[in-house]
Amino acid sequence: MSSAGMGTFYGVGIGPGDPELMTRKAVRVLTEVDWIFHPFETRTGTSFSRRIIAPLGLPEAKFRQISLGMSQDRMPDQHTYATAVDEMVRELRQGKSVAWITQGDPLFYSTFIHLYAEMRQRFPDVPIDIVPGVTSPSAAAAAAGVPVSLLAEKVAVVPAVYGLDTLPALLEDFATVFLMKVNTVFDQLLETLATLPYKVQSVYVEKVGTPEERIVTDLPTLRGQKLSYFSLVMVRQARPAAALSTPEEEP
Repeated sequence: MSSAGMGTFYGVGIGPGDPELMTRKAVRVLTEVDWIFHPFETRTGTSFSRRIIAPLGLPEAKFRQISLGMSQDRMPDQHTYATAVDEMVRELRQGKSVAWITQGDPLFYSTFIHLYAEMRQRFPDVPIDIVPGVTSPSAAAAAAGVPVSLLAEKVAVVPAVYGLDTLPALLEDFATVFLMKVNTVFDQLLETLATLPYKVQSVYVEKVGTPEERIVTDLPTLRGQKLSYFSLVMVRQARPAAALSTPEEEP
């Protein structure tokens, strides 16, 4: 709790799916806070975030569900974000601590960013503590055993539905490209990959860190399938070692 009786608003990253990937700080905060707000996806009728933290065995009474559409067009959700912030601030002004749980990292393609902006703009006196989490690209690369970057290599992360047309150009500058949420454009992605004039290593990963995790290296076998919303493709271009000219690795 902060000074002057105001509670703290926590943005807590809980990782992509494996409960063991939660940080010790995330577990401590979620155990200690008075309220845990979380998104409920009206499109699927589920809460993936709740599922991730279920093994913590936290009291059911401390959870508050916020229904979101989770579509590309987030305008319908803006009113929901504002209403959720109002609800959280009422608790914070009573000295209660509030957490918003988010898959992956709070500042990486997360619903928390909308709440964070709303809170900062309308209630700048509210103290905010952001707890970082493991992102799905990091977890997917680890699960697939594919290096992300080395020495002078650069990495790009783009939402597939917005960045697919630019993939060939991206691969000219970036050794590794992560395409997020490929489910709606996967067959188009296959066509794009087929036109590349150089060899790439492509790996499809869905629901990483969960019992339903799936890793596929032969992407054409997935053509025409209904794929998970929680999916990505990691594309890595084969490059000669001589192209890696920077003498120092990241410390």
